[in-house]
Amino acid sequence: MAKRRMSKHEMKEDKFVTSMMEGAAYARENVQNVVIVIVVLLVLIAGIVIWRNYRSGRIETANTKLGIAQLAYKLEKYGESKDSLISLTGNYAGTKAAKVGLFLLGHIYFATGQRDSAEIYWNRFIESDFDDKDLRAGARMGLAAILSDKQNYAEAGAAFEKCYEDFPDYFDRGNWLYRAADNYLAAGQTEKAKELYQKYVDEYGDSPWAINARLILAEIEAK
Repeated sequence: MAKRRMSKHEMKEDKFVTSMMEGAAYARENVQNVVIVIVVLLVLIAGIVIWRNYRSGRIETANTKLGIAQLAYKLEKYGESKDSLISLTGNYAGTKAAKVGLFLLGHIYFATGQRDSAEIYWNRFIESDFDDKDLRAGARMGLAAILSDKQNYAEAGAAFEKCYEDFPDYFDRGNWLYRAADNYLAAGQTEKAKELYQKYVDEYGDSPWAINARLILAEIEAK
């Protein structure tokens, strides 16, 4: 009698059964190795779950601290707001809330006359990868203002002009152009100042500061 050939389905089943039997035999003979592999896998899975929960909780706590700091600021409790932000940026570095905290610390220090500290925190904010054009523009403007306060007028003029060029959609862009002209004039770079005052008049002729710009231009021409 001819031997019946196995169908493909039967061959797959036979291979599956054989593999299962071989796997079971290996497990019986290598119980310790199998247990170790299972334990390692469980530890890895547990670690992933714990990290996700930790990260989620860390982000939530950071956001809460930022909210507390902002509320304190609105209530004009600047010392309390600053303390909360220092804790936030120190203990939750890397979170979005902490990066915003760097910007706000720069603002608080600048507003309270502590220019060096403001410069440190605004530079730290700029060095972070937080992608918010308005905040980055605000930090850059603050740093330019610090240069002006320190009477580094040529550098301040260049910094304000760069802000004007880099953020074409910023709501207060005209102010940067005017302040750039003011600082160049203070630095003795009259021609550069004249160029930017005229540009301000051309672009923002209806603004209140345009009157001042025209008067300054007239004084420069009269000399």
